[in-house]
Amino acid sequence: MNKFGTLSLDEAIKIVNEYDSMTKEEFEEKVFAQWNKEEINTDGLSQYDIFVRNEIKQVFDKYYPEACENRNKLYLLDLNVGLKIFELLRPGEEEFSVSDAANDDMWRYISVKIIPDLTNLRYPAKMEQGSKNINKKRFYSGTRRIWIKTLWWYVFLSWQGDSSKTYEVLKDNLVDNINKLIETPGKGYRLSVYRALMLEYSSRQSKAKYFAGVTKLNNVKCKTIEPSLLVGGEEKYAKTLFDEVPISIGQEEENDDSEE
Repeated sequence: MNKFGTLSLDEAIKIVNEYDSMTKEEFEEKVFAQWNKEEINTDGLSQYDIFVRNEIKQVFDKYYPEACENRNKLYLLDLNVGLKIFELLRPGEEEFSVSDAANDDMWRYISVKIIPDLTNLRYPAKMEQGSKNINKKRFYSGTRRIWIKTLWWYVFLSWQGDSSKTYEVLKDNLVDNINKLIETPGKGYRLSVYRALMLEYSSRQSKAKYFAGVTKLNNVKCKTIEPSLLVGGEEKYAKTLFDEVPISIGQEEENDDSEE
């Protein structure tokens, strides 16, 4: 059972519209300045909410300064925050389930109410076209773009049995890999297949050139093939999939909006 509150789309819109009704100067003075002082509105937050915030913030604060200096380090910030939120919200525990993890209202609650300052630092408004003070897509509106939700699902789909093994498999990836994995589900996430794909991907050279093509080819093949029934199972299927994707496909599919 989910321990968090929920925030509907309409409720999130109302809160964010209050931010966006301000001028940039007002927002920076009345909201962003408070967030910079590590102050958020805790009205209605439970002790568990605050505990989760503090746990995430400790990780965020460790990796964010370096990410500010070098944007290539943003991925390690995302990965480590993702591992922490997954550690806190492990599926199968009595308090949390995969069904809970599919509920956008819960992620909106965490994003808008519990860690709005962290979400805003990671994805400022300027990174979303048309945003004024808040990056709405990453806060609440994009069902596969809510920042904290994408991190949980990225780790879940890539899980290798424990945090250290998962980190080793994912540590050399890019922010774009998170988006491609989450946003190419086909007719649904096939968990064991995705985990085999991520393990195989970790062993490949020139990895960024493969990923988009592999996720698309996987969706096509899974319509007619059951990977677990192949000789060698999902692991062999993953290797074959990468072998079939020309590097040129990955190059064509690389996008420039991974930071939106």
